[in-house]
Amino acid sequence: MGQWRYFYGGLKVLSELRLPEWEPFQVPEGTADAGWAPELRIRLGDAHAGGSEPIITPNEYSFRVPGVGGFQIREGREILVAPEPDVRRRQLRPWILGSGWGAACYQRGLLIVHASAVAVEGSAMLFCARSGGGKSTLAAQLGASGFSLISDDLCRIDLRPQGPPMVFPAAPRLKLWNDALGKLGLSGESMEPDHLRDGKFHLPRAGQGSTEALPVGGIYLLEWGEPAIRPIFGLAAFRRFLAAGTWRPRLVESMGRTSGYAQQCMDLVQRVPVREFCRARDLVGAPAALARLTQHWSGEVPGEVPGEVYDEP
Repeated sequence: MGQWRYFYGGLKVLSELRLPEWEPFQVPEGTADAGWAPELRIRLGDAHAGGSEPIITPNEYSFRVPGVGGFQIREGREILVAPEPDVRRRQLRPWILGSGWGAACYQRGLLIVHASAVAVEGSAMLFCARSGGGKSTLAAQLGASGFSLISDDLCRIDLRPQGPPMVFPAAPRLKLWNDALGKLGLSGESMEPDHLRDGKFHLPRAGQGSTEALPVGGIYLLEWGEPAIRPIFGLAAFRRFLAAGTWRPRLVESMGRTSGYAQQCMDLVQRVPVREFCRARDLVGAPAALARLTQHWSGEVPGEVPGEVYDEP
């Protein structure tokens, strides 16, 4: 049985399954020193996930996917995978890299955000929205305009005591619905389907830049409407970010992580500017919205709508 080493999301990972999506983060054989100790192991074994309902405690998350296998995440240190007979490895990977990785981060007390992120002049700009809010489509549009993708779907944030919050790059791919691909002039026929959701596909992104973490320069909460950028402050910023940026809030609650997670989110929005970014749902209006956003970043013209500041006591 082979073993692959990855440095992903700030963690040393040792996996018994090859993860092509993490290839940019693979530690070359022979370069890891003798003291290289994995912080997270991905193993093939007997995952305790026999029932139809998942098991969720602060230190265990177990579930079974019919036709795929059982998965058990323990103490943020181990992801056990028990494949069903004749299941292909590619069917296991979405559950490992999604539910498994996210749950392991939660168990370790790490902050993950449901967002897409692109690099802008050495900083990471995060885009958060509820499901269907178009954060991946916007990231694809920005990628076509020359901006480098940092992460899509799950962003691992490092709230270090000194300096700005940092975001770790993730697998260089975007998950887009078939209709979004069509509007972008693409087809999902030659792409990897998302095994969790019919009609969604994985769009690989070539040319991802550095695998080093970047400082978070801003958070944009996506809404539909006339192109506009509005700053959000105080409790409103916290509440709206919590609603738009939390990955699987019921999992956070069931793990007993609500208080700690909320404190991390409060820390993040107090240290990073939060803005609302409105753009047209129809891609016909996308160029105007993207122009406003890039002008806002460059400072060429005022990008924000004056006098539109949301705040709550």
